[in-house]
Amino acid sequence: MGMSGLKLLKYVLFFFNLLFWFFILLLIILLAEVTLAILLFVYEQKLNKYVSESLTTSIQKYSSDNSTREMWDSIQSLLQCCGVNGTSDWNGHPPASCPQGPQVQGCYAKAKQWFHSNFLHVGIITICVCVIQVLGMSFALTLNCQIDKTSQALGL
Repeated sequence: MGMSGLKLLKYVLFFFNLLFWFFILLLIILLAEVTLAILLFVYEQKLNKYVSESLTTSIQKYSSDNSTREMWDSIQSLLQCCGVNGTSDWNGHPPASCPQGPQVQGCYAKAKQWFHSNFLHVGIITICVCVIQVLGMSFALTLNCQIDKTSQALGL
């Protein structure tokens, strides 16, 4: 029972090896991030159209849904914009959160402008997160291999 029990324990511990599952989880997350980035570049035009249509639809829910109203009010106050494409989206009755003036931009254009002006920062943060993930994967795999070598040296 002694040696066969230890071998059984080895296989049970391999299945519950948290380092191995940590590596697999980080790999899945990294592959999902890369896939998402590729899809965003490939379907950029469709995504722009979908987001614009969804925002326009949400304007119609402004008066009936409190969470939609709060979202639009906070976005318009934060970005100093009005509607999706401008004040005309509100059918002549813009809310109080819309800034006044003839040169008021739509929130969609303003958000795209913010993203493009901060694209370098977003890219650097994304690359840093991916590097941290790859380092975590490599450390987990290295430590897992060292544990496996030690168990083989002990005859387990």
